[in-house]
Amino acid sequence: MKVIRRVVRVLVLVVLLSAGIGLLAVALSPQRWSDVQAMGRDAWVLIGGGLLVTGVIFALSEYRTRKRERFLSFDNDGGAVSISTEAMVDYITKLTTEFPSVVRMRPHVRPRRGGVDLLVDVRVKAGSQVHEVCELLQQRVRERVVEGLGISEVRRVEVSVKDIVSEHKPV
Repeated sequence: MKVIRRVVRVLVLVVLLSAGIGLLAVALSPQRWSDVQAMGRDAWVLIGGGLLVTGVIFALSEYRTRKRERFLSFDNDGGAVSISTEAMVDYITKLTTEFPSVVRMRPHVRPRRGGVDLLVDVRVKAGSQVHEVCELLQQRVRERVVEGLGISEVRRVEVSVKDIVSEHKPV
């Protein structure tokens, strides 16, 4: 069904653009203009230009970037459960309050066959034990997803320190 819609949209776009270009060519060409002088030249320019603008707007509206929402689904005794990856990101981000040395945390959820990969980018304060903080964060993220969301197929939790910021703010 999506393929049919896409084909119809492409055909409409081609017809609009070709009609607009054709009408503009007729209205602006002295040789062809003499054949269609029944209507005023300004009307043809407006019709052709309008079709051309409509075609361009139609083309641009087709290429808007829509972020497809992804879900992680699993079956349990009561049926199927689907959790949005964005909801999982928000849920994991709330762990920031448990780690005072973490300035910012940006988790990424990557559904994979047989499980899920969790990638967490963090900014930490200088002076903290970065290695220990990362290990604890890795463990807490896994626990939070497994216990809190019921997703036992966590394949990998990867913590990446993107920046180490100074504790002292420059004045």
